[in-house]
Amino acid sequence: MPDWIHPLLAAVFLVLSYRLVRTSGAGLRVAVLLMALLNAGALWLLAATGPAWAVVAVALVSLVAAVHSLLAATRALAARIRRVDAEAFRDLVRQAASAPGPQVVGVCVMFSGALALTAFADDAHPEGRQFHLVPGTDCPFCLVEDQIREFLGPADPLLGAYRTHLAEGSSRHLLVKRRSEREPWTGRLRDRVYYRVPAPARRPPCAVHDSLLGRP
Repeated sequence: MPDWIHPLLAAVFLVLSYRLVRTSGAGLRVAVLLMALLNAGALWLLAATGPAWAVVAVALVSLVAAVHSLLAATRALAARIRRVDAEAFRDLVRQAASAPGPQVVGVCVMFSGALALTAFADDAHPEGRQFHLVPGTDCPFCLVEDQIREFLGPADPLLGAYRTHLAEGSSRHLLVKRRSEREPWTGRLRDRVYYRVPAPARRPPCAVHDSLLGRP
C-alpha cells in the first residue's frame, strides 16, 4: 500500500469531521474539544505508523479546514442577525408575547453594548434568529428590566437578581418562557459568565444604572 494512502484518509476524515461538527449545532467549546481530540488521535496514529512527512501534511490540511469552518460559522451567524431600532425591538417582543403556542424569549446585553433578542415564537421566528439593537440613546439594561416587569411582574425577584449580577460586572441572559398562551410566564437568568457588562463608552448615560455600574 502506498505511503500516501493513510495520510490522505486521515486528512479526508478530519475535513469531514469539521463539517459534521459545525453543522451538528454543538457549542463552540464542545466543538473545539471534540476536534482537538480527533486531531490528536489522527496525528498520533500517523506519527506511529506513517512516514515522517505525513504528520506535517495532515496538520496543515487540518489547519486550513479549521480556518474554513470558523469563517463559515461566522458567516452563518451573521446571516441570522437582523439589526433593529428600539421601536422595532419593542414590536418584536410584543409579537413574541402574543403568539400562540410554546414560546421562549431571550434578552441579553452584550459586551459591545448591543442588546440581543432571540425569540422562538412561531415558524416566522425560527430558532437561532437574532435581533440586535445597536447602542444608542436607550439604556439596554433598562430595556432588559422592562421585559422582566412586563413578563413576570414589577415585584419579581429576578429584577433584584439581575441588578446584583450587573453590580458584579456580569451581564446575564434573561430567558422567559411558557408552554402555551394559557399558562403564566416563568423566567430565569442564564449563566453567561463570559458576557461582561459593556464599558462606559459603549453604553448611554442612565440615571438608574450609572451608580450601580460605578460610573459617576
